[in-house]
Amino acid sequence: MFGFLKRNHHGVTAREQPVSRAGRGPVQTQAPAAQPMPAASPRGMEGPPSVDGLRDTDMATLYGLAKVNVLEDGAVLRGPEDRDGAVHMLVKGELAFQDGTGRTLLRPAAGTWIDPFDATDSGKPGCAAVATGPASVLALDRATYDRLDPDLRLRVLTQVQTHRHAVVRALAARIDELNARNRVLMDALYRSRQTADADLSRTETVRQIIQKVPRLPVSTATLLGKLFDERSTNAEVVELVKSDPSLTAALLKAINSPLYGLSHKITHINHAVTLLGFDGVHQLVLSESLRKSLPETPRFQKTHQRAVETAQLAFAAAQATGIRHPAEVSTIALLHEIGTVVLELLKTANPHLEMVLATVDSTGMGAELLRAWNLPEPLCRSIELQHLPAFALPERVPEEVRRNVALLYLANRFHDRIHGQHDRLSWPFGPEYLAVLGITGMDESAFFHQKVRPALLGRLRTLPKSLAQALSA
Repeated sequence: MFGFLKRNHHGVTAREQPVSRAGRGPVQTQAPAAQPMPAASPRGMEGPPSVDGLRDTDMATLYGLAKVNVLEDGAVLRGPEDRDGAVHMLVKGELAFQDGTGRTLLRPAAGTWIDPFDATDSGKPGCAAVATGPASVLALDRATYDRLDPDLRLRVLTQVQTHRHAVVRALAARIDELNARNRVLMDALYRSRQTADADLSRTETVRQIIQKVPRLPVSTATLLGKLFDERSTNAEVVELVKSDPSLTAALLKAINSPLYGLSHKITHINHAVTLLGFDGVHQLVLSESLRKSLPETPRFQKTHQRAVETAQLAFAAAQATGIRHPAEVSTIALLHEIGTVVLELLKTANPHLEMVLATVDSTGMGAELLRAWNLPEPLCRSIELQHLPAFALPERVPEEVRRNVALLYLANRFHDRIHGQHDRLSWPFGPEYLAVLGITGMDESAFFHQKVRPALLGRLRTLPKSLAQALSA
């Protein structure tokens, strides 16, 4: 765009500073001592020609006072961590604005002003300007800018703002494009996951495996039915446990097991109700019944322990959001990994497919197993869709189970958090799912530390020992 680095008839010369590919940015030189602004005339000037919005005399003045830097291919004009407070103008050559991954966001044209003076006030720039070939830029720092004539300062500032707005518009268009592309990718992933899970979970092979899994006791299934019946009361649930010796035995066995580590033995259901509450009683009964359906192996014992802990986290989270039936959510959490039983039996029956089955999601199988047990459909559906929050917005989850799915996913994340498993802590749709739960004014971490953890610490004696220890650590 410009005839670069040519002398004008008045001796006004741009000071060129080379920058190598290995350099972090333009070589900085000591600012010139304060001097009167040169009176440059465009007449006969062979140096800087006109730029939109600036006069020839303006350009001559800028060339006389500001530094001009030459960038080699690959040199960084300004990195994300740079905060030098200077504004730059691309004189000739090519630059690319790149994000932290090296992706090119846009390419400014010659004459474009890059980076506003207030970069040091607004925080670190979000991208780097990288030369994609030999390029020359004019660097105008704050001190030099302050020495300009007020009218010239205004014209420069106007051009900086104009180009800033152009960059903002370009970036906004890029964001719209990426959002549209992300939507397409999310839809494709959603369809792929849903189709794959359904196709495998409903095969004849899986149905045969499901028939081999021991069913929950009839009394336990009845208890579950009462739990998901909104007309049932807590008192009715406890009366059902009292009236069935097998449920009473399961409750007392569970509460006196090493899992809870109580100092005094519980011998009566009323004592258990006093200690655990109505919701805790039925949760413990279901936990013990579920354990009987799992093989007696270390792997399944670990799966059961995680399910029990997650159920407690889901209950506390549900209570904190004001949901009407937190016990329903805790029951879903207690059963959410039941599909691993089917998957492990499937691997045992088909050892030649173990590598393939290692990548299979067991949630669909778990839902089919629970349907075979004639358990309530909302419970089955919630477990079937429990992983959707990882890659789909809330509107992809049916409204009737949306809150259950959100709470279950959140409880699993809390479990990972307290056990130091950080690989799942990135959740792109977290704010949307928190909004579904009515959580406002705090993020996921704040919700856990301000609401869920204090509630659990307030009843440590009723928690499984492993969860109590992790929360107290």
